[in-house]
Amino acid sequence: MKKIMALLTLAMIALMPSVCAQAIGDVNGDDSISIADVVYLFKHRNVGLDVGDLNCDNSVNVVDVVYLFKNYDTFRDPVVFAENFEMDPHWNEGYCYIVDSQDNKFVILEEGENDPEIEGTTVLNLPLTSLVTMTNAPIVATADILNIDSCYDSIKGMPQTYTKYSDELLQRYNEGLIINSGTISEMDYDAVVSTDPDIVFLSYLTSQDTMEDKLNEMGILSARCHVYLEPTFIGRTEWIKYAAAFWGDENSEIIEEYFQETWQKRNELVRTTSTADDYPEVISFSLGSTYMSIYGAQQYYNRMVNEFGGEFIFNDIPGTASTRIDKEIFYERAQDSDVCIMRSFVEVTTVEELLALNPDFEDFESFKNGKFYVSCSDYYIQETKDPIGFMEDYARMIHPELFSGGDSNLKYHYKIQ
Repeated sequence: MKKIMALLTLAMIALMPSVCAQAIGDVNGDDSISIADVVYLFKHRNVGLDVGDLNCDNSVNVVDVVYLFKNYDTFRDPVVFAENFEMDPHWNEGYCYIVDSQDNKFVILEEGENDPEIEGTTVLNLPLTSLVTMTNAPIVATADILNIDSCYDSIKGMPQTYTKYSDELLQRYNEGLIINSGTISEMDYDAVVSTDPDIVFLSYLTSQDTMEDKLNEMGILSARCHVYLEPTFIGRTEWIKYAAAFWGDENSEIIEEYFQETWQKRNELVRTTSTADDYPEVISFSLGSTYMSIYGAQQYYNRMVNEFGGEFIFNDIPGTASTRIDKEIFYERAQDSDVCIMRSFVEVTTVEELLALNPDFEDFESFKNGKFYVSCSDYYIQETKDPIGFMEDYARMIHPELFSGGDSNLKYHYKIQ
């Protein structure tokens, strides 16, 4: 099983697109990625794993040379992982070209620069002074990552429910600097109009389709952000680059560095967990009243399970959509799983609280062996602001034996014991 799963993991890695920027792939350190890097790696195999282990198999060898040779053009692409937006930065020419999740095209133009006059685009002149967002990701999360006053200053409206997840934005909301723009399903259009927004950011929800139509009627520009429909966690994370572009080149550079750190951490975790002796069976799910809810095997939580040395027990369910499974059918597989990771919108930190939700968990092998974990209630917020910490939680829950401190220092999950 170990050998088979290892081969599947390597095959999966090989099929994945490469890193999006020059920090990885630029083996010779000349700030570009070309055939010269392939030659350099062929001649200098003593580079560090973070530089030369391009296929993440915990070694630098001729396989990495071949991998780079086949993919060095792809390594230079500015956006690789995210599937629901396109981005082509030309900051050296004073602008960035973006296509959102509904094929709306924008040119974000630095102050004093010339419009490149790209057909079909709407030009947004920087700095933007009034942004409204009807979703946390990516605008609010990216603002918290940057933690820069000018970014916070530009956010003029958001659903009140999201302000509690950001200390800075909550303070500004309480001071009246940010208005309540409604809920994720119902916009307060009068409040939004009062901010005179440069642009309003909307999510993938069908309720926000109606918002887009209404804003168009009102002559208010909007952009769609289908962050939560990304099939990979790195693709989901890459949306922070989309958000940062609306605050200009300088902040985009900061976010690019942050994204590179995240990507390198992901590769480090893949290398670490690839050294495990076995692949524990893992169930990742959320709890309903009469059913259990899981995502398909291609959804990013379950991909992380497989990438970090586990085997998602419902790998035979394809796609990324959420699926409701009858409890009895769920139990047939989940009861014997080595690891359970339950996503929860309420805080569950103790055995008593867990069994109050579902006493059947007491019969689960993961409960008995001490590897039953429950997310913090705002996990979907934290995974955007701190993707590194969130990924490391997953790796530690699946293979605690490979990490100092094991699973005793999780950031966004509780070990039920």
